[in-house]
Amino acid sequence: MTVEEAIISALDYERKVRDYYFQASKNTDDPKGREIFGALGEEEQGHVDYLESRLKRWRANGCLDSVELKSTLPSRQWIEEGKARMQKLNLDRDYSNEIRMMKSALKLEEEVSDHYRKLVDGLEDEAQAMFRRFLIIEDAHTAIVQAEIDAMEGTGFWFDFAEFNLEAG
Repeated sequence: MTVEEAIISALDYERKVRDYYFQASKNTDDPKGREIFGALGEEEQGHVDYLESRLKRWRANGCLDSVELKSTLPSRQWIEEGKARMQKLNLDRDYSNEIRMMKSALKLEEEVSDHYRKLVDGLEDEAQAMFRRFLIIEDAHTAIVQAEIDAMEGTGFWFDFAEFNLEAG
């Protein structure tokens, strides 16, 4: 796959997941769900903008110029605040719609991550480095979406860490 083909394929994935998040933000009654889906949609829009600029640059002069991709991934503080927020979540409310949408989002994020893994394995130099950064970000999105699912399902896990201890007595 050429660098141009790789960027175009990445754009297809990013637009698909962006559109999904923006639609999901419209399809939920939950204000927090709208906020989460909207934030993820904005993040993906940033990826689209970045890839479009790299494609334009590639077509103009055959180089990517390694401009670092920015991310709005949550800080450790945000994660801790989210954990506290999820512990207060009204689990009496029916979250089945949001869970269904998050599970669809999880599938999309996993597909995007798999695509970036293939690009990293198949490209070299600047392109490989650029897509490696995308892979890191998309893997983090997968973790965020899974954490939201776990919280809504009341599994007792947050970012794959048990919030309880079976050994405690």
